[in-house]
Amino acid sequence: MISSRRNEQASLPCPAWVWASGSNIHVAKDRSWFGDDYIPFESYVRSVDGSELKVIGIGTVTLPTKVSPNKTGPRSHGTLRLRNVLHVPSVICNIIGQPILEGYNIITRGIEGNITNLSDGRSVAYFKRQIEAASHFEVRLSGPPIGPKVGPSPFNPSEVYYIRASWPDGERERFAALQASGQATAGANWALTPSEKAWLKEHFQTEFQFLQLYGLSVFKEEDREEGRTILRTIMAYDEDGDSDNKESPDFDPETR
Repeated sequence: MISSRRNEQASLPCPAWVWASGSNIHVAKDRSWFGDDYIPFESYVRSVDGSELKVIGIGTVTLPTKVSPNKTGPRSHGTLRLRNVLHVPSVICNIIGQPILEGYNIITRGIEGNITNLSDGRSVAYFKRQIEAASHFEVRLSGPPIGPKVGPSPFNPSEVYYIRASWPDGERERFAALQASGQATAGANWALTPSEKAWLKEHFQTEFQFLQLYGLSVFKEEDREEGRTILRTIMAYDEDGDSDNKESPDFDPETR
C-alpha cells in the first residue's frame, strides 16, 4: 500500500516552479507541463556547478496559479505563460528564468513576492511565503480541479539550494536554425473536439465562463488558444478521478 502510493507520487509532476534570476532560460522537469507546441530537441543546459544537464524538448508551459494569498474563489486563480521552456528531466526542480521579464514584473519583498503583468500591473501569481533561511522564491500553484495533482516537494527544508540554468548561445542558435529550416514541428492547438466541448459544458457551462475564470477573453483568438491548452491540461489530470473536492492525505487548503 505504502509502496503503491510512493510510486504514484513519483509519477506526478514536480510542483516546484522557482524564480532563478541568474538563469537565462526557463526549465521544466516533466513533459506533462507542456502544451501542444512541444518540440523534441536534444541540447543541454549548464547548472550552477557547471555540470551539463540533457535537454530533450522545448515548448510553452501555462501554469495555473494563485494570484494572492488573500483571495478565494474563482478570482483567486490566474495563469502564468512561459514560452521556450526547455524540458530537462534530470533537473532538481522547474526553473523560471530571466525571459519572464519580457512580459511580467517580478516583485519580491523579503520572504514574499508576486508576479504581475507588464501591460496592466495585474497580479498573475504570488510566491509561497518562505522561511527566513530560504534561498529561492517558489510560485504558488492552483490545486485540483483548477490545477493538476502534483508530486511532493523536491526540497529538504533544512538545506539551502542554489538554483540556476544556463543555455549556451551556440545551442540557442542551433535551435533557431532548426526553426528557420522548417524542420521543427509540433502539434497544433486545434479547436475543441466534441468530447472536450462536452467536458467543458459539464464543468464550466460555457467557454466564455471558463476563459473569464482565467482572465482571458473569448473575443481574442490568442486567449482562446491559451484556454484550450489550459482545458486539456485540466482534463489530462481529471482522468484518474482526482478532480473532486474531497480532501486526501495530500490535500493542501492553500492551493484551493
